[in-house]
Amino acid sequence: MDLTGHATDFVVDSTFPVAMRRFVRRRHVWWPGLFLQGEPLVSGALAADWCLPEVGDDDCSGIVTFSSGQEMEDFWEEYGYALDASGEGPYAVFYRLQLQPLHATEVTGVRSACPEGATVVERTGLLLSEYFAVSVVTPGDPATDPFSESVVSDFVASFGASDRSDRG
Repeated sequence: MDLTGHATDFVVDSTFPVAMRRFVRRRHVWWPGLFLQGEPLVSGALAADWCLPEVGDDDCSGIVTFSSGQEMEDFWEEYGYALDASGEGPYAVFYRLQLQPLHATEVTGVRSACPEGATVVERTGLLLSEYFAVSVVTPGDPATDPFSESVVSDFVASFGASDRSDRG
């Protein structure tokens, strides 16, 4: 199978596991028959309880795959990350915990829910002691494909949501 799909890359803070739980819940609403890792996520309760698999000490990386059900799993096997006849397709989140510091001399292109947030951060430096490198791989380019854009938008929105059940 040829490599397919479009990667949208992020540097994510330590809230990544909690945000992924929110992302799974959001995508379960989109696809009530959601499959994760090739297995059905049967009920809303399971979506609420779902947790990111632990990363191993040696590798520190993982992948979470998403499809609408067995038919899309079979489609994925044959066509890879591609849009099916309904205009939707399988996607995945690849992640790696980086345990070394990250420093950027200037942050630009900042978007925030409030304008003041973007102003405060724009053109500042970035220091992280550890972080997740994340790639959301969608069937198409989110800039031109509405389905892929919805996946990436839900992923980004999962970091802004506040939910008491996600804490502690």
